Amino acid sequence: MKKIILLSLSLLVLLSGCKDDIPEPESFSFSNKVQAKEKTSLSVKHIVQGNQVFIECVVPDVTFSTKRKGAKKGKIIVSSNTGGLYKEFYTAAFVVKNLPKGNHILNVEVVSPSNKPLGIKKRLYVTIP
Repeated sequence: MKKIILLSLSLLVLLSGCKDDIPEPESFSFSNKVQAKEKTSLSVKHIVQGNQVFIECVVPDVTFSTKRKGAKKGKIIVSSNTGGLYKEFYTAAFVVKNLPKGNHILNVEVVSPSNKPLGIKKRLYVTIP
């Protein structure tokens, strides 16, 4: 009986002693913060009808036809895996015509009017039935 009481008391002392020494959570600090390059996002929607692909691009900070305040002027270059450069477009919505049957990869890239890359591009996978 004495052993049980002694064991209970020692366990109670140990548990009550741990209550005061709760460890503080560690905080993290980064001395070298890595900043990602600011990239403008490119949203592309496409619809395949026959051998044509209707493409619509949304680029928040780029204008294709008129000069908007604070927006860069740009154009869209489309190239394919089968024929290389397809065409340049100066509008946000356009049609890629006369694609042969089969699977195609279309690369859509936004560049400046002087063909300087803006780092904005997407790849589309298209199947012409």
